[in-house]
Amino acid sequence: MKKTKITIAFLGEIPIKLDKQIISKRVSNFFIIDKIVNIPITSNADGQNWDYSDDNINGLLPINYSGDFLLTITHVPLEDNYYARRFSNNRICATLYEIADILKVSNIPIENLIYRLLYSYLLIYKRYGNRIPQQNEITNFTHDETRKCLFDMNGIKSDVIYSTNKPQLCSECLIRLKKDGITENDLNQIQKELKKINKVLYYRILDFIQQNPIWTIIISSITAIILGVIGSVIASFVYEAIKNY
Repeated sequence: MKKTKITIAFLGEIPIKLDKQIISKRVSNFFIIDKIVNIPITSNADGQNWDYSDDNINGLLPINYSGDFLLTITHVPLEDNYYARRFSNNRICATLYEIADILKVSNIPIENLIYRLLYSYLLIYKRYGNRIPQQNEITNFTHDETRKCLFDMNGIKSDVIYSTNKPQLCSECLIRLKKDGITENDLNQIQKELKKINKVLYYRILDFIQQNPIWTIIISSITAIILGVIGSVIASFVYEAIKNY
């Protein structure tokens, strides 16, 4: 699969900690981050629930950009409280509204959500003949059931935690993607890259401790004994060295 160039835009202020440098340097065999740009919000919310309508967002997004498609990240609520909306000219806008708080509670980096979006829209772009279908087009790439899959619908937003920590492609989506022309070799490689989207080491260790308390006690006890033995041996060598000095 030829590498796809993706432009990332940040729409308005992002009032949460997010490392754009790490995102820009994300390594993949299937895409490159062509450019990261910042776009100001020059209009107010026009929805009944302080959300931004599709027409409003559409007027804020650039028509022309350097990548093959544009992934925009914002923090304002979108129409119908969706976390992502699709627009003409291969443009997507995804929001961190509510999602950021859900990820923070589960110790999942915000960057993981952006990586998930990059891979899911890359596959959508490829399976639809190098284009992103608009919001009003009938599509079948998502499923309502939560399967830790890139194409989980996440109608219940809190379920996003399952597809932002070692996400995968479920068996049904793999079958559909193969039918749509994505090779098995490419899908296997993408699955390997998805496994790298996980929590930082500290929280992975913490999760292991919480999920395996008995094994944690056993490992801790064995480690303490081994360290005690090593400490005794070192102390004996030091003592003998001092005594013979």
